[in-house]
Amino acid sequence: MRTLLLAFLAVLVLGVGAVLVPREAGRPQVVPSFSETARSDALSSTETLLRSAALLESTDTVTLLTTQARALLRPSGPSASATPPASPGPGATQDRPTRGGFVSALSSSASRRLADAAKADGGMARLLAAVGTAQLLESSRLAAAWGLPAPEVPPAAGTATAPPPSCPPSPGTAAPTSGAAATKADLPGALAAVVSSEQEAIYAYQVALTKLDAKVSATAATWLARHQELLRAAEGQGRLHCIATPPREAGYRLPATFAAKPGLALGSLESSSLTAYADLVALSDGETRQWAIEGLVDAAKRSQAWGSPVGPFAGLSIDDAALPPLPTGTPAP
Repeated sequence: MRTLLLAFLAVLVLGVGAVLVPREAGRPQVVPSFSETARSDALSSTETLLRSAALLESTDTVTLLTTQARALLRPSGPSASATPPASPGPGATQDRPTRGGFVSALSSSASRRLADAAKADGGMARLLAAVGTAQLLESSRLAAAWGLPAPEVPPAAGTATAPPPSCPPSPGTAAPTSGAAATKADLPGALAAVVSSEQEAIYAYQVALTKLDAKVSATAATWLARHQELLRAAEGQGRLHCIATPPREAGYRLPATFAAKPGLALGSLESSSLTAYADLVALSDGETRQWAIEGLVDAAKRSQAWGSPVGPFAGLSIDDAALPPLPTGTPAP
């Protein structure tokens, strides 16, 4: 019997070129979660882009990508993160990037981060959406500065699907009002913040139209109509989840500088709305999260157009000093 077993194993080795060895008992295989895989992919992609940006001597882009890469490291720091960036292999063009190739790669990375944000866990989804949005804006900025075709951008946020025929009364469906209640870290609170943000934007744009010159007011009028669409869509998301959203208010207090510099005030307003959309990304899923991601990108583009910088994380406030350093060998800004 022993001889027959050995003969069978010998045939198996000759036939497939390997011996099947059972997994060691007591050592279960660890399968990384989708969020962890998405984080690792984002880090690897950002590090690759960082090397290219350094070779192209694009200082602002290097700074942005460095900050993003540091945020994408595991919380325990560089020692637990992905391995340091490796040198390009044979035939790679990493050592001679072109401007056009870099803009395309940066735009592709942004699209991948935004797509992964739709499926990742809440906190990671918010980070990936923030990183992807900032990379998308940077690719557009570089394309304009270098005289290249504008990269493709994700579609604008659409409207909600039809709500359920009826919503049963529930203590959780009451609309948050203002103050602490409006900032509660749950889906109703996040959606209420988006609705309130859009209501304020509509009022500000309506006032601004009377103060902007003709050329700029045409753009403002287009974006006013866009905010009205977004408000209806946000209220539709509330109906979709049986959540009562805040009622529309008659007016809002505008900053003292609004009369003299309405464009600057509108940019600041657009920038402040990013936090509401980023929070909704983290606290929602499915169709609502996808709508929030598209809304985040949409608001970031308007913010940048008004001259209000978005930074490396659209909608997130992250202290650079608290981020871990990158592994040795990664280009420094």
